Amino acid sequence: MQLSVVAARLATLRAECGLSMKAAARAAGLNTSTIFRIEHGLVAPRESTVRLLLELYGEGEHAPRLLSLLREERLPGWYDAPAVPLRLSGYLALEERAQVIYAYCPGFVPPLLQTRAYTEAAARATLPPGTPPERIARAADVVARRQEALDRHRGPHLWTVLDRQALADPPLGRQEERLAQLDALTHAAKQRHIAVQVTRPVAETGCLHQGPPFTLLRFFEQGRADVLVLHLLHAPVVVEDRRRIEEHQQAFARLSLSAFPVDATAGMLDGIRATLSA
Repeated sequence: MQLSVVAARLATLRAECGLSMKAAARAAGLNTSTIFRIEHGLVAPRESTVRLLLELYGEGEHAPRLLSLLREERLPGWYDAPAVPLRLSGYLALEERAQVIYAYCPGFVPPLLQTRAYTEAAARATLPPGTPPERIARAADVVARRQEALDRHRGPHLWTVLDRQALADPPLGRQEERLAQLDALTHAAKQRHIAVQVTRPVAETGCLHQGPPFTLLRFFEQGRADVLVLHLLHAPVVVEDRRRIEEHQQAFARLSLSAFPVDATAGMLDGIRATLSA
């Protein structure tokens, strides 16, 4: 199974780079037949060959993720599918196993609470101009798959602090889509395993987080340390440094304490909805 997943990933990455098997083989110093056998799972590639091809496809820094499958060190999950960007796979594997997810996303609604329209609009806004519609759809499909975890029995608990300005100015042009996103947040905020807060004005609180969006993941396994994920421009970065994790735990605590309380969220969302409906 692992070999077929590795094969499919390499074939997809080559195609996304616009390279034929012949062109990829020439650039990598390999035979075209070697590329064919690798991509069809007919032969287990050497680790050095996988690293070489990933460098060619612009994914060299994510080689350990694919090599762990090649070595059969783990079983593949849905996040290892070719449609899921390799740069996201490691983070999504962690998110899938988390017991509690703390998310702060200044400027946008966190993916786990986005409607389909919002997800597609966000993808169009962040991916390069001219990105094909099918790639936009694939990005939205990945987010939808992530959201399924919140509907599972014994799924993770989510605690998020939302920026009020982001709610009032979403990347959605149609009013019905904006209202639908607010309604989805209102529905989520009523769930027992989801806590949603809205920030107060900085002038009132004096609390300003100067950094990228971040997520803190807490796990079921006893003794397993929390993980910090920084959501940077091109890919999420997983941080396991204890000091930085504690700094962001404290930052999230300050953000939560300075935001409107959880029981005020529904009223806040209704107020924003009324403004957008006017």
